[in-house]
Amino acid sequence: MRNVIPSMLVAIFILIGGLHSALAAPYWIKPGVYIEYIAQRYDPYIQYRVSHGDKPDWVTTSLMIYNYSGVLYVIKTYNDTVIRFNLSDENNEYIISHVQIELTNVTVMTVLPKGVHPPAFWKDVDVLSAKTEKSHDPDFKDWTWYIFKLREVTITGSHLIREADMQVVKDGKAYGHTMLFDSPLHPLEKGSAFSKYPFSTVIGRVTVDNKNSKKWKNITYYPPLKTVVTEGYSFNLTQPFGKGYPIEIVQMATLIYTFDASDGNLVFTPNGGPDLWAVGILSASFSDEYALYQAEVRHDDSYATGLVLKLFKTSAKRLNTISFRKPDVKTAYVFHGSLAILLIIVGLTKIKKRRE
Repeated sequence: MRNVIPSMLVAIFILIGGLHSALAAPYWIKPGVYIEYIAQRYDPYIQYRVSHGDKPDWVTTSLMIYNYSGVLYVIKTYNDTVIRFNLSDENNEYIISHVQIELTNVTVMTVLPKGVHPPAFWKDVDVLSAKTEKSHDPDFKDWTWYIFKLREVTITGSHLIREADMQVVKDGKAYGHTMLFDSPLHPLEKGSAFSKYPFSTVIGRVTVDNKNSKKWKNITYYPPLKTVVTEGYSFNLTQPFGKGYPIEIVQMATLIYTFDASDGNLVFTPNGGPDLWAVGILSASFSDEYALYQAEVRHDDSYATGLVLKLFKTSAKRLNTISFRKPDVKTAYVFHGSLAILLIIVGLTKIKKRRE
């Protein structure tokens, strides 16, 4: 019996260690993971903004700068913005992330010098109107604005995520830490390097909310919720022809991401990041109008804003919505049950020794 009990203890310790390893492993880094984010149009919010003096075309769910074939485009989306990520295997060191951006009711604009024509990344059948306007900038008199109103646009691309350090890699270039996940094994902390290219940033502030949940329609994101904010940075985006027409000049900006601190999934963000930069979206801002209506009109700050996590799944079957509750407690029950058995065995061993 004395030899049996130590063997049982070793077996239980191995079981507990294995369970801890399983719980600690980032389960979402595997093939078949599908993640969907949305910034949704909400007509009552548009009406609210118009009643306060805004023009309807000032209210967008996303505003992006897209580099397509070396030409920079400004993209304004007036209906829903949906971004999907599908993860698949390449080898033991990298995961392939397939990105699909779906935009509806879109205005696409670019400005180009004489003799340069805009390459199309949209379908002709989706063009509602097209027009040109001469540049009013005296330094760019021979430049022309091209403005297209489109029914919808789909942008696709792919990049790698290096499992060892969560770096987004495309064509051998590291763009920075993925915005999709904050690994519980190697969490982002103040001072951590975040992005590398085309903008270099470090994490300037980290906060964890252990009490308050966030929500979006029928979805609840439970605490703990971790928000990371980069230190300020500046950048210029110019059209790469001739003197370089300034498309966007930002003197001071930060990147903000809110994660589920228990498993590391990105819950919501108002901006883009390395995962979008790698597929040509060099700048992005997102506004979920449903959440903004709750915050600005109903003064309810419990809603997730920006680009919001709508769906996370690992199965082939697509779901419409999901409630992001904490991980299943069955494994925890097994762990604590094993621990209880261990304590009972230790107690019985002590009693037996005393009797002897």
